[in-house]
Amino acid sequence: MLGVIVTAAACSLRVGECVDFLLERSPAGDGCEPNLSLIVENVETALETREEFPWGPTIPDSVFMRYVLPARVSQEPLVGWRPVFHDAVAPLLSGVTDIEEAVLIVSQWSDSLTDYMPTQFRDQSPFTTWSSGIGRCEELTVFFMDALRSVGIPCRQAYTPWWLTVDSNHAWPEVWTPGGWKCLEKVSTEERLPLENWFTERVRSAGLVVAVAADSIPGALTYSAGVSILPVTGSYAPTGTLMIADDTTEVWVSIANYGAPRRLLRMAPPLRSADLGAGVFLLTWGWPVRSDLVEVVPGDTTLFLPRGDSFIPAVFHLNSVPGGGS
Repeated sequence: MLGVIVTAAACSLRVGECVDFLLERSPAGDGCEPNLSLIVENVETALETREEFPWGPTIPDSVFMRYVLPARVSQEPLVGWRPVFHDAVAPLLSGVTDIEEAVLIVSQWSDSLTDYMPTQFRDQSPFTTWSSGIGRCEELTVFFMDALRSVGIPCRQAYTPWWLTVDSNHAWPEVWTPGGWKCLEKVSTEERLPLENWFTERVRSAGLVVAVAADSIPGALTYSAGVSILPVTGSYAPTGTLMIADDTTEVWVSIANYGAPRRLLRMAPPLRSADLGAGVFLLTWGWPVRSDLVEVVPGDTTLFLPRGDSFIPAVFHLNSVPGGGS
């Protein structure tokens, strides 16, 4: 663990193994100062918090490490957010014993401080969101999740890469409860989980919804740089199965968004099937690029065989040989 000397908190997990877990799934720069000190502080504070709240002992170690312990939610700068958020949020939970009640209290606190507004392409620090009071959806998700994790509540980011029925995309948190994962959104007026609000109908027609986990998890669509992308569309929308009928071809699944094809999913071997929401999808593969349209129907399996003669229409064919054929 790079020579870091720390003392374990009074729980089943040790600080050293938790720091190693994060460093193995973090950018290489996190092993160097000052990031290493922030990682260690993050771990120590997280382990102390696990002993502070009544839901802490009910959380399995694997859930804690994947969904409470991480020092980042997405690509935001690494900062020492955990003790600051804890000091602000913990007093609000005095006497609260139910994790779902705690989630609603934390959500109301978060909503009282932040509003949606487009900012920039890169995720801003949660401290920037706090001081400015604004952020786009992923930055509000980071802020909310940091608040939840600061009091030991497991949560993860869910998102749709692109909406199937309207332009743009969206990200939001999910929270772990003893009854399973539940969706969160703006909830200042809500009194229960799961939540019913503006995006409930929108997400019921999503083409793909995924969740993010800091670990290698069986069944993930992809695993890269220590992060699994988990398919959770079926938790939000009726789904059908798209199955690729060969063992070798890499197929991209795209939809129309902002007036152009936008990639939802890369189906590279061994990934040969995926559950998608109802709709028509553009599949592309090979070079020169070939394409076809397929419809996914809830409850059905669509078997697709990539063919060598299915070229993109000429108006879209950007990789043809000038003055000749493809």
